Amino acid sequence: MHRRHQAPAYLLTTLVTLSCASLVHAQATAPAGEPAPAPSTPATPELAVPAEVRPVAVEPDGLDLENAERLKGLKSVVLAGVALYVVTEASGSANAGAVFRDRSMAYVSTSLKVTGLDNARLQALADAAYDQTAAALKARGLEVVSIDAYKTSPEYAELAALGDKQPLPVDASAGKGIVFSAHGLPLFHLDEQAWLPRAVGGLFGAKVDDPYVSLGDKMGGGFRRPKIEMALDKVSKSTGAAVVMGRIVLAAAQVKASGGAFALTASTSARDTLVMPTWTNRLWVRTAGGDRARVSLKFPLVSETPPGQIVDVTSTATKVGDAAATLLSVAAALSGVGRGSTSSTKELEMRTSPAWFDAVARPQVGAAVEALAKGLAP
Repeated sequence: MHRRHQAPAYLLTTLVTLSCASLVHAQATAPAGEPAPAPSTPATPELAVPAEVRPVAVEPDGLDLENAERLKGLKSVVLAGVALYVVTEASGSANAGAVFRDRSMAYVSTSLKVTGLDNARLQALADAAYDQTAAALKARGLEVVSIDAYKTSPEYAELAALGDKQPLPVDASAGKGIVFSAHGLPLFHLDEQAWLPRAVGGLFGAKVDDPYVSLGDKMGGGFRRPKIEMALDKVSKSTGAAVVMGRIVLAAAQVKASGGAFALTASTSARDTLVMPTWTNRLWVRTAGGDRARVSLKFPLVSETPPGQIVDVTSTATKVGDAAATLLSVAAALSGVGRGSTSSTKELEMRTSPAWFDAVARPQVGAAVEALAKGLAP
């Protein structure tokens, strides 16, 4: 059973601690009792699949329903597409001690890149997510318009002309990645706020950011969204069914950072888990009457089995550069010029294989779409 606050199997942390008496120092650590990973050869398709993939499940209260009243009475739907987002590169940085005149400063940075994935295998995963979603909706008693009937409808060509290229590379605040659309269906890479606005703190609260869509994508998508909405409206009217679109986000690369000008420490951490974040893993619904609703994960769905192995690949040049910058800062501070500071940079890889990643991701995606379908047809 999935545990909401389960600690990751492995956590690599770059930690910088500020001290009144000394300059900042940096070190890489692993959890107690677990050795730091040793360097290994680059990932290849022959990498062994984990002997056991521990199952995960969405908790009974793990769904977030927006405009739930609009989901009642649904009888038929057309599954217009399922987009699979895979985050393959992430980075994070933090500083500490900037406001303390009598103390040293610190800066830490970590980057993580996933290697060994295969686009064809990821496309197959997207296709499977669509098929599982359609089957789950049917199992809940909904009539699902067949993909063949959808693709041959007069309205489909108009909708397809508005889609993004695929597979689509993306670069947003959550990191770099690639997006696949199931079965070649139109891909619409738009901010979740464009589909259905969401805020924190009530009606006048701050909008929630979609970290998988860049500012440029949001601006460009805003111009074509009305055309997409009109095309979706035509699909609904011609089929007499509500339009449903799925989005699956798999964050294989994750880097967290903490610190700040008033902080005494700055740190970054990378986890060897496959995370399906909240909100952006969802089924979006547009009823035949034009109303909108969304069913999404309320809590992150985190794999119990690592989707790969994290290896420290920090180059010698990077290490030398960090050491040189620290030495220059120390020398300047001892000469009474400025304050001492230190920097620590980590370059990490998560090495996996198509079979290894698929073995971890496929059951996790299946658990998510099964749960989301239940929210759509309670």
